[in-house]
Amino acid sequence: MLKRITGRPLLYLFVSNLIVLFVGMGLFPLLPLYATEFGASKTIVGIYFAIMYMSNAAGSMLPAWLADRLTRKGLFVAGSVLGIPALFLLGRATALWQVVILTSALWLSGGMVIGLAGVFTGLYASRASRGKSFSLMSLPMPLGALIGGAAIGQLVTWRGYASMFSVLGFMWIALPLIGLFVLKDKPVSEPDDTTARLSTSQPQFGGSFYLLLGLSSASLVAINAGRLGTSLSMQALSFSPNAIASSATVSGLVTIPVTFLIGALSDRLGRERFLVTTYLLAFIGALTLVLATQLWQFWLAATSLLVALSASGAISSALATDLLQPTALTRGLSWLKGTGSIAGVISFTGTGLLLDNFGPVPLYLLAMVLPLIAAVGLEAVGCKPKRFLPLPARLHTDFFCM
Repeated sequence: MLKRITGRPLLYLFVSNLIVLFVGMGLFPLLPLYATEFGASKTIVGIYFAIMYMSNAAGSMLPAWLADRLTRKGLFVAGSVLGIPALFLLGRATALWQVVILTSALWLSGGMVIGLAGVFTGLYASRASRGKSFSLMSLPMPLGALIGGAAIGQLVTWRGYASMFSVLGFMWIALPLIGLFVLKDKPVSEPDDTTARLSTSQPQFGGSFYLLLGLSSASLVAINAGRLGTSLSMQALSFSPNAIASSATVSGLVTIPVTFLIGALSDRLGRERFLVTTYLLAFIGALTLVLATQLWQFWLAATSLLVALSASGAISSALATDLLQPTALTRGLSWLKGTGSIAGVISFTGTGLLLDNFGPVPLYLLAMVLPLIAAVGLEAVGCKPKRFLPLPARLHTDFFCM
């Protein structure tokens, strides 16, 4: 299962993702609490998260913007170094603006690492195992939620925020070391004559790829609204930091096997139906939040949302790799990651405003509608011919057409 990347195992990319997502997923439910210690309202928390994800979007897209100027390895090292001082300084912040700037720098760094790890995976994963490969790269998300949620919550309770951020800073140092001593750039192979002729008459990104961007973004708006809303709703009901962090732990435990199973099945049965399944899980998570008052209900909602986030990311990346030509892969996967972060910006800004002005029910009802639209949209176009795609993509049989 672990393919070798220029003589090194895919495991190193897995470890890189795990470090980033251990930090990110573990911090996610606690950052609203940290911000409120500096006087932030729910609206300000939403804006704070939106700024973070704008930085994450920029980090995800930097490989596309700089693909012709810097090597992927150089970008990986430079991007990962940025997160080290950000983490050490976060625990010593004295004002909310410092927290916002430092967290944004951390999310920029993480976006670059995750985006480039996806590009390396897309370049080296075979078509027959892309679902498994991208699922492997998505497993750090639930693993990070499981381990990070438990460990970071305990660190805060035991030693406070300053010590917790310092521990995470020491962990982050491993990322530039992996970039320096393990990763190597593999040049994109030259297209054959058939592909070259198609490339001259077809756009790099076909209509199916743009459709995938739009539907994935709509679903991610709903998922991120539910994830932030889970923390804020639990805070409003006076749950402790440990209880809030436990939502990440429980959801991570369930998501780990489910994500890999969905990815493996998508290699055999087609990716579209399983992508629709993830959209429906986002709907279930939002529906649960409308009714949630007990801890187990928040666990159920967080689990549905995290499975949807993790599995949809893996399947969308694998499907995009199926559709894109090798020469468009770096830019295409960077755009896919970047638009997901932009969806987070929209979602987090709207979440805080809606919660402050209208309460949780309208927010969660909107979060139920968006993934349903995405599911219907994907199924509606599932059997349409893709004449604008290169030949290998046109030969791909959609599961909905079977």
